[in-house]
Amino acid sequence: MKFHILAAAAFAGFAATPLLAQAAQPTPPSTRAEMEQSIQARFAARDLNHDGFLTADELGESGPARIAQLDTDHDGKISLAEGRAAMLAMFDRVDTNHDGTVSDEERAAAMAQMGQPAPQPAPESAPQPAPQPN
Repeated sequence: MKFHILAAAAFAGFAATPLLAQAAQPTPPSTRAEMEQSIQARFAARDLNHDGFLTADELGESGPARIAQLDTDHDGKISLAEGRAAMLAMFDRVDTNHDGTVSDEERAAAMAQMGQPAPQPAPESAPQPAPQPN
């Protein structure tokens, strides 16, 4: 169940992604390639000592829980490979038609499954009225 909640948060916009959180990301990755780029960038930003691992300290308040959840080799830290595997597994679960792209509908369905509100699309600017001749 925690995995599904994590997936829902990740695809809502990554603001709450516990492993690789960053301040704000305007649009969540929609393709697997974008997801991989995002994972790499967010991992590098969190790896403060540049040792190739994320420790509980680097993950903040929820660090110990994230280590317990994602540290598959039980060495007390999360490698990029462990983080990538977890995040791509979430992507694959949300990408229900397995086309390598998470559509707005798939994202909304994942959120609904978790009882979370669907992410709202960015408001489009209203069309401007045509100028009236004088």
